[in-house]
Amino acid sequence: MSLLPAVRTRDEADLYLELHPCARCGSMEATWTGTATAQGSRPAYRYSGRCVECQEQREFVFALPDGRTTPADAGPHPTTRFGGPQPSALLDPGEWSLVADWCGEAAEVAERQGDDAEAAGLRWTAVAAWEEIGKFLPDGGDAVPAAAFWSTRGRAVYDREPGRFRRRRIEVVRDFHLDHMPWSPS
Repeated sequence: MSLLPAVRTRDEADLYLELHPCARCGSMEATWTGTATAQGSRPAYRYSGRCVECQEQREFVFALPDGRTTPADAGPHPTTRFGGPQPSALLDPGEWSLVADWCGEAAEVAERQGDDAEAAGLRWTAVAAWEEIGKFLPDGGDAVPAAAFWSTRGRAVYDREPGRFRRRRIEVVRDFHLDHMPWSPS
């Protein structure tokens, strides 16, 4: 198993695992166990588990930043939920955009069903995903550069609608989710 880029927080690792279904059957469900490990002299963290559908053994090994022995806990605000000020090395802006869209759509369903707690949690995740997209903006730049999209899935999102990665659009959509929060999670 090759070493993946550094994972910043447990929430980022969980999201990565959810976005990478079982290669054998396509199921996204697995029961994961995390353990500290190393790849050569570099500290790493291994997630292993079995697919609940086909029982295929799955494993991902993430590098860890700054000599950590485990991924960090999520921060208290959307800007720190998935990591600090640096952009993700695991998910590109297009993938973060998909997460934000999925959470925004699910929040609307939860709101229609009267589940304000679920809706708020989903909107909070959408806000955090938009914050992650913003971390790819160059200082003083107006848009996320095309070179920031390295995954097939993320590149497809960018190619379909590059305008969604402009600074103003990122801020407007993030603020929309904040404005439609049924209540603020603690």
